[in-house]
Amino acid sequence: MQHNGKGTVTIRDYTVVKVGKVYRSCGNCSNNGGPRKVVITGLRANGVTADVAGINSNYGDTATISGSCGTGVKSVCQEFKGIDKKITSGESPKVDTEAACLGAQGKLASLPAC
Repeated sequence: MQHNGKGTVTIRDYTVVKVGKVYRSCGNCSNNGGPRKVVITGLRANGVTADVAGINSNYGDTATISGSCGTGVKSVCQEFKGIDKKITSGESPKVDTEAACLGAQGKLASLPAC
């Protein structure tokens, strides 16, 4: 799910199999900025090759993840430094912080097995 506008997206009782990311806030949109919020509960994930959630913490984005499970999940929550493509070219880089990854599972390296 690609979240380009501001506001909150809720993903509840959702199953994914063999996907890249489950959720990503816009990393390099024109007039980029937030905050964007995602709440993920009851996710069943199998084979997530990137991140369950990718957020731009420099724009105030947050991801709240709880009550979810999965196998083959590369990472649960990854923060990025979002950019405005009108000002900066390229992709938004990953950052090493996890303060905006919230909930009982937001800071986990992977999800518990289902």
